[in-house]
Amino acid sequence: MFDAWMPGAERIDGGNAPGPSGIGAPRAVWTVTGSGPDAWSAKEEARRLVDEGRSVHLVWNPVTGEVVQSLAATRRSRMPMGRTYRYALHVDHGNEGRVCLTVAVVARPEEPFTDGPMLGLSPILAWLDSWDVARRWPAGPPGHRGAPAEALARAWSRGGYFSHDQVPGSSSKGPGPLDGARLFSAPADPGVRTPPGPRRSGRQPTAVSRR
Repeated sequence: MFDAWMPGAERIDGGNAPGPSGIGAPRAVWTVTGSGPDAWSAKEEARRLVDEGRSVHLVWNPVTGEVVQSLAATRRSRMPMGRTYRYALHVDHGNEGRVCLTVAVVARPEEPFTDGPMLGLSPILAWLDSWDVARRWPAGPPGHRGAPAEALARAWSRGGYFSHDQVPGSSSKGPGPLDGARLFSAPADPGVRTPPGPRRSGRQPTAVSRR
């Protein structure tokens, strides 16, 4: 067995969302809400994203440690990730990989959340570990844009951690410059269960900030 729902996270209904349609390397995409963690709770921001039709898997307030989950890991995020045109088809990269888990941090891109307290981070990383999301940034440190499209596509194919703006075809501003090494400093939890092997199956991307 494995945990489609992160242990200890509060759950809310994220609405209808498609199930996995892809295979390949699992990924985690990190973004921010554009709001202050001292003013807004994870639950408030999770409900806002649901109401806007942009549900993500986890919303995390790094100051309070509050984590809210609105989608099971077996569903796809409703937030636009990034699309590219390939083989005469528009490819939604959020539907690629065994899983593509999205984490929205209650923070502003101009105030990198890795510079402050990150309460509650360890259980999040442990849950992502349990889905075999490799602790690496294949596209480089978050906040350094300008990589060619071909390089982003190659990095994306490897799986691992990505900022929202590193998804191929994304127009998001992303979470800003993050200290990826500090983010990974939380230890893994060996007690978290691992999932089964890969399974085969038969709004324009924007930042998630408050308007």
